[in-house]
Amino acid sequence: MLAKPRLILALILGGMTGVFTNVLFDSGLRAPAAPGSIIAVLLQTPADTFVGVILSVILSCTVTFLVAAFLLKLDRSEDEGDLSQATASMEAMKGKKSVASGALGGGAGADRERPIHSIVFACDAGMGSSAMGASVLRRKITEAGFDDVTVVNKAISSLGDDYDLVVTHQDLTARAQQRTASATHVSVENFMGSPRYDEIVELLHRTNAGATVGAGAAGAGAAGAGAAGAGAGAAPASSPDDDRDGGEGTDGTDGTKGTSDPVLSTGSIVLGGGASSMTEAIEEAGQLLVRTGAVEPAYVEAMHERETSVSTFMGNGLAIPHGTNEAKGAIRRTAVSFVRYDEPVDWKGKPATFVVGVAGAGDEHLAILAKLAKIFSDKAQVARLEAATSAEEVQEILSSVA
Repeated sequence: MLAKPRLILALILGGMTGVFTNVLFDSGLRAPAAPGSIIAVLLQTPADTFVGVILSVILSCTVTFLVAAFLLKLDRSEDEGDLSQATASMEAMKGKKSVASGALGGGAGADRERPIHSIVFACDAGMGSSAMGASVLRRKITEAGFDDVTVVNKAISSLGDDYDLVVTHQDLTARAQQRTASATHVSVENFMGSPRYDEIVELLHRTNAGATVGAGAAGAGAAGAGAAGAGAGAAPASSPDDDRDGGEGTDGTDGTKGTSDPVLSTGSIVLGGGASSMTEAIEEAGQLLVRTGAVEPAYVEAMHERETSVSTFMGNGLAIPHGTNEAKGAIRRTAVSFVRYDEPVDWKGKPATFVVGVAGAGDEHLAILAKLAKIFSDKAQVARLEAATSAEEVQEILSSVA
């Protein structure tokens, strides 16, 4: 009933049927039936009204069952009744998490006691959505003081079962679970502002409290050495290997200062895009990448294909369409395109004012995505992008974000 409030209609109609039956047969109880079981009902039934009372119970149950079954059948096409998904939706509407709803949804930290040192944010291609989500989560974890926890992003196809916690879009969780069965899995819907991120931080406070204190007390402490031995002693704002976000130690807006082909050039920035639909917006962002020579035309088709599986809408008016993992061969060099629309584009029911096309052959684009993640978590910075009047001003805004 709590997950499907419309089922209250079945109870109402069932109750009306029972009352009408008793009125029709002039039947009823001598006194209230407590505790309400069928035995208590029959004990309070006068000898000459058994037929009416028993029929009222049978018909009431029948009507309630039939109406409920009909409503559930109608509802199945749009909602499978997943309690965890319903809980996540409720939290998203409230804008915050709750301990009770976290327990109901089986989210982060369900039956987990051992410390968490490695977190991976996984998506289809590992070049856009997961990079943005990982950047937001990494910043929250760093601000909470957990220096011994690494947050990386990867494509689901390259996942190994060596992570403590895996974060995915809710439509991809089942696929990720097949490759990382031993990890705790957390599903999110809004990459930029999911209440699950706060739940993960709370989980770390519960599981890593002792390890974090030990790691921070002395560089050569036993706890710190243990964390390093487990591969958890990385810098909080960076990621290992090929998943490094590039935000640390890079200069310039594009993270590749000194190269002849910047990741985000002024020619790839459009203020006042002409698209009126999601499909047109993906095409516009993709063609900007083609015109700069960053990708082959086939990559744009892969961007459309990627959108059919899981939405690349990140929240806060931002969408970052990119190609599939299989289409990386069509990428000539890493590049990003930036399009701002005067009127938001309908992105599967969500308004997208900014569309950032991503083609990631290496790691250079992750620096810009990390900056965008920080900007779109700050309404004042988003307002600056909305007020920008030139491509150079957009680059300046991105450069101003540490």
